[in-house]
Amino acid sequence: MNILFIGDVVGKSGRKSVCDLLSRINNSKYKMDLVICNAENSAHGKGITSKIYQELLDYGVDVITMGNHTYSKREIYDFIDDADKLVVPYNIKDRKGEGYRFFNVKGKKVCVINMLGKDLMGDYMNNPYEAMKELLPKVKDADIKILDFHAESTAEKRIFFEIFKKDLDAFVGTHTHIPSADEDIIDGCAYITDVGMCGSYKSIIGRDIDESINMYITGEKTHYTIAESDPIVNACVLHFDEDNNFKIKAIRRVQIRP
Repeated sequence: MNILFIGDVVGKSGRKSVCDLLSRINNSKYKMDLVICNAENSAHGKGITSKIYQELLDYGVDVITMGNHTYSKREIYDFIDDADKLVVPYNIKDRKGEGYRFFNVKGKKVCVINMLGKDLMGDYMNNPYEAMKELLPKVKDADIKILDFHAESTAEKRIFFEIFKKDLDAFVGTHTHIPSADEDIIDGCAYITDVGMCGSYKSIIGRDIDESINMYITGEKTHYTIAESDPIVNACVLHFDEDNNFKIKAIRRVQIRP
């Protein structure tokens, strides 16, 4: 079983890159059995709309995870109850929507979980450690558990992984938009600190370079302009061994530069 996890999609160029990636995969011999995509930045850098939600599903995405910008577009409240492929952070305050979902893949029950880290992330979330302990009994019957841990601190991601690795089959970090080169299988669980982003290659984590510099140097408040150059794609493939009770066998990074 092959599961593709696509990193944070940023704006229009990021969405186009998802379309191109999945078209390329669908026309190759490398078929994916489930496609997961973090899309909390897909609507002009913050949040998601119903149109973009459907657009990503039409491209071939099966599950959409979110993050700290989940509710940045108020439109989400109009369609979230019907969005049965959307997974929002389980521990986000005043949560509207589901923090985990089950999907049937090759006769196996795959659970996709979304969680926010707390370090350097503002006040969006309840304590993720307590939330995870509360959640685990609810998903104990899943054959495969995949966590999208949306967090800023690399140390917090690794700490969280070490605490819960025996309860998970794959831990995929998101949010920083910069891919890490530490993919590994540790004690039977796949791990990567951050899968990276799909967005404009000539940018600062997807944002216009000049605007980002001005904000950093002068503190200038701006609208948040998405860069529009050709995109970079960052993702990872999780391979589960069908001959060994679907245990995780490999995790491989995918990066396509323009």
